[in-house]
Amino acid sequence: ASKTYDGSTSLTGYVTIDTGISGQALTYTGAAANDANVATANKYISAITLANGTGGTATNYALPTLNAANAPVTISAKTVSLSATKTYDGTTDLTGYVTVDTGISGQALTYTGAASNDANVATASKYINAITLANGTGGVATNYALPTLDAAHAAVTINAKTVSLSASKTYDGSTSLTGNVTIDTGISGQALTYTGATASNANVATANKYIS
Repeated sequence: ASKTYDGSTSLTGYVTIDTGISGQALTYTGAAANDANVATANKYISAITLANGTGGTATNYALPTLNAANAPVTISAKTVSLSATKTYDGTTDLTGYVTVDTGISGQALTYTGAASNDANVATASKYINAITLANGTGGVATNYALPTLDAAHAAVTINAKTVSLSASKTYDGSTSLTGNVTIDTGISGQALTYTGATASNANVATANKYIS
């Protein structure tokens, strides 16, 4: 038997029965493995009942000894789904922003070392280009595999960071704020300039003025 990890020992639909006689096939019921996990060595079909098939009569056949030598089971790792969304912070670090979907209820994974190929909002086709899966609640990392790390399978969305704005000037009769606006990006070493800054009102006494 060979299947992709699904969290269960069921082998329904995955067992190959070779009768050794041309034109005589058998079916089966109740097939199960002794263990569900990818990394467990010497897995085997631990339960199965032979049934009649095309040209084959079950009573003409007997099961072998059910062990790893005579009825081996291979379980391959299941590929997870990955995505990440964060607000721009000037780095490619994705710690805390990646969603790992195992596709199996009750099995979650964690991760380390997550990063994107680019840090900027406007760059197209951003993706997770580094990540290591780790055990999580109910989920064992060795039962899972990473998808291809590209924009189709591990997309990254980076949203624009909202800056802080303020302005202060001496009355000059106009609403122009050229040269008077402070922009705080909140990220060390990253400054912005601006054009076309105006105030909602030009007068000192008007309350609740703002950069409009």
